[in-house]
Amino acid sequence: MDTPWGPLAGLKLDDPEEAVKILAADKHQLIEGLVVESLFDQIVASVPESTEQKIIALDVDSAVIDTMRRSERWLCLVWARTESEGLGRYLQALEKCVTPYLVRYRNGEFEAVRICEGRRAGKYRPLPELMQEMSGSRMTRFEVDPAVRNVNRQKQAFWGFLSEHYGNRLGNRVVLPRILMNCGIQPYFRRVWNLDRVFISGNSVWIFEIKHKYPIVPNAHISPGPLQFGINDGELGMLQKLSDAGIRCLHTILVKPVWSKDAGSMYLLNDLAMRSRAAVIALALDSSTIRRIMGGQSGQSAAHTSITGKSTLSYKKIPVSDFSVLGRFSDPPQDIARRIAAIMAETAMPRATDMWISDLRKFVP
Repeated sequence: MDTPWGPLAGLKLDDPEEAVKILAADKHQLIEGLVVESLFDQIVASVPESTEQKIIALDVDSAVIDTMRRSERWLCLVWARTESEGLGRYLQALEKCVTPYLVRYRNGEFEAVRICEGRRAGKYRPLPELMQEMSGSRMTRFEVDPAVRNVNRQKQAFWGFLSEHYGNRLGNRVVLPRILMNCGIQPYFRRVWNLDRVFISGNSVWIFEIKHKYPIVPNAHISPGPLQFGINDGELGMLQKLSDAGIRCLHTILVKPVWSKDAGSMYLLNDLAMRSRAAVIALALDSSTIRRIMGGQSGQSAAHTSITGKSTLSYKKIPVSDFSVLGRFSDPPQDIARRIAAIMAETAMPRATDMWISDLRKFVP
């Protein structure tokens, strides 16, 4: 597979210098998001210990694609680094709503095979060949606007955490997933969504999404109302499709103490006081909840919120009061994990309030 840095098979993916060059092609907020996801993983690792229900974390990267085609419009590419227990249940659940393909990385190339009735149907094919066929050979290089690629923030996230944390797993865990998305999928399709984490709980499939952002503050003079968080219409529609097949989503938000897009994520590592101001809240999205949210009026976000930083997005608003409290980021991971397990078990949890979120806000000069 070709990449802007040369053939994929020839890249030194575990070389930090090569890795930071590749990751620099993404938004700085996406790179900072990888830091948040990794820290959240350390919390989620305690979830199985917090419940009597067996919970399995799948070692997969998943990309849901709306091809806009008449037949087999929706696809899901699942890169399973390890084919562990629960993978079959996940693929079978996906088959109820999309056409799944199992992806593997072999000899420096990505390959994919269609899944039918939980089994491989045919032989693995080079991913670029499959994408060209599915897209009608339409391909546009995926590029991110330089305005949303702050080099300093990218380097801080990479050298300040990602490089050290992942070590010799850097290529497999961080760089390859971005190459798969940016070079293997998004040049062919623009309506693509990455599923952060996948868990099997009993007979249920859960998607865990973690966002790092601050609430929408209403203008008291123009449109007074509660604090709200936005969720993109496209993402919501994708989650609706999954939820109709019984796949649930835990939509988790790590609330920034500083309500500004200029605030990064490194405070989570080096500022204990700010960690204690970072609220962790979550909302279980099932089919009925998603339909209710989708019934609301859409807003238009600024271009910097899109994956390329070049286009606006339509979004719906979710009141803060819809979310359950998981705690603060400074809480012991086991406590947050226990509350996550409680939400998954449909146990009533304390709701977040505007006052609580506002009291945690940090004003900076």
